[in-house]
Amino acid sequence: WGEDERTQTFVAEYGAAYDDAIPNQFAADGYDCIYAIYEACQKAGVTADMSHEDICAALISTFTSSDFSVDGLTGSGMTWAATGEISKAPLVFEVQDGVYVAR
Repeated sequence: WGEDERTQTFVAEYGAAYDDAIPNQFAADGYDCIYAIYEACQKAGVTADMSHEDICAALISTFTSSDFSVDGLTGSGMTWAATGEISKAPLVFEVQDGVYVAR
C-alpha cells in the first residue's frame, strides 16, 4: 500500500475492523466511492432536509461539472463524464517479496 497518511490510516482501520485482514483493491475502491460521494455532497450543499430528487440532481450536477475531482486511494484526479464513467490516473502496485511496491 501507499505510504501516505490517509492510505496508512485506511489499512490500519480496515485491519482493526476485520480481524487484521489486509484490504484488497475492492475495499479501496469502495472507500473511494463513499469518499467521492461525501465530497460531492459537501460541494453541492446537500442537506438532510432536501428531497431525494433534489439530492440526486445536485450530485449529478456536481459529479459531472468540470471543476469537481477527487484524489482517492486508488487514483488521483478522478472525474466523471456525463454518462457516469470515471476517469482517473490509477495507482499501480506490485508485490515484491511480500511487500506492496509502487510502480
